[in-house]
Amino acid sequence: MRTEFNEIGRRSLAALVIMAGAGVAVPAVAEDVEVIHWLHTGSESAAIQHVANAVEARGSTWVEIVPPDGVSGANALFTSRIAGGNPPGAMFGSIGKQAIDLGEQGLMRNIRPLADAENLIATVPQFALDIVSSQDGELYAIPLAFETQNFMWYSIPAFEKAGLQPPSNWGEFLEQAPVLQEAGIIPIAVGAQAWQMRILHFSILAAEIGQSDFMDLYLRKDESVAKGDGVHNSFRILRELSQMADAGNANRAWNDTLGLIADDRAAIFVMGSWAGGELAAMGEVYGADWGCSIAGGDTWVVGATGFMIPDLGRESSGQDDFIRTILDPAVQTAFSIEKGSIPSRTDADTSQLSKCSQMVSAGMVEGRGVPNANSMVSGDAQGQIGDLLMNFWSDQSVSPEDAASDFARIVLNDY
Repeated sequence: MRTEFNEIGRRSLAALVIMAGAGVAVPAVAEDVEVIHWLHTGSESAAIQHVANAVEARGSTWVEIVPPDGVSGANALFTSRIAGGNPPGAMFGSIGKQAIDLGEQGLMRNIRPLADAENLIATVPQFALDIVSSQDGELYAIPLAFETQNFMWYSIPAFEKAGLQPPSNWGEFLEQAPVLQEAGIIPIAVGAQAWQMRILHFSILAAEIGQSDFMDLYLRKDESVAKGDGVHNSFRILRELSQMADAGNANRAWNDTLGLIADDRAAIFVMGSWAGGELAAMGEVYGADWGCSIAGGDTWVVGATGFMIPDLGRESSGQDDFIRTILDPAVQTAFSIEKGSIPSRTDADTSQLSKCSQMVSAGMVEGRGVPNANSMVSGDAQGQIGDLLMNFWSDQSVSPEDAASDFARIVLNDY
């Protein structure tokens, strides 16, 4: 594994060429696969190391490019390399609409022939393939793992203090809220930032409209769903939640908001799977201090983390080995144990994952999953929805009906 092609590497390659020209037998030169990612700290670094080791075990050379400025730097470098006609072998990130857009421009490799020929994607949930496939089935990205978005993290002592059990749906929670308040408990912890508000809203929405309508809304732009009762109800619920959040919710970081659960000051917090690792890092004990459940309904919303695969304009055994590695169930399990995610292949071993992760994994096997809404809309639409939700949350004069109408317009006009 290396991060750059140095002068020693150049001299070694030159020597091999001379030896070959002289008729001397030389070992095969491993082909590079350049991978742009930003997983460089703590458990993330340990997770991606499992992938790197497995690529090299197949005989290819892992060359990682890790910009110091994280996500923004990686995206800028990827865009520059693609525009300059010098694409990397793979680009890490939350996969979705961007892969399709680039694929339709001829910039992504169709990896379906390889994946089908070697039976690599038969156990990957169909929705995770649909969000990175063209209408005629070309596949441009690989899902490595799922990050669950719609967990309800709850304080066990807070519910015990109020004499209640954690809710199973939003209607039940709204009925519990006054009892929680009387017990001195903040019903719901919220960090009012645009990205957190999007998570909260599409978690409510998934619970209200279910799996099929969720996909019809975002992926197929179904007007009857966009303008239906489920969307209206999601904003009605969000309005009620905005009236029971604590005064410090404005622009609060997610981990500070999670601290309200750790301190037993708030009853619930809706956030992704990464919150479980943070609670553990705070010294909180699962089953005694906190628990997890789906945020209403029976549909898990998951973000597909993986790699876009650019078209290199030539055959590449290194890129082929990379694709095989990413879709290896043992590699996916090792990655997910470190990262706190779940494998994208439903036949991967999940016995060593956390109890919360195992809950989601079972849902994927049962077919109860949908992709993160952000993966099915453009960046511009994400921004508009975030602005809409922030304004609705802070301005009590905006009615749920008007907000729902604006939301439908944004989704239906996003292409």
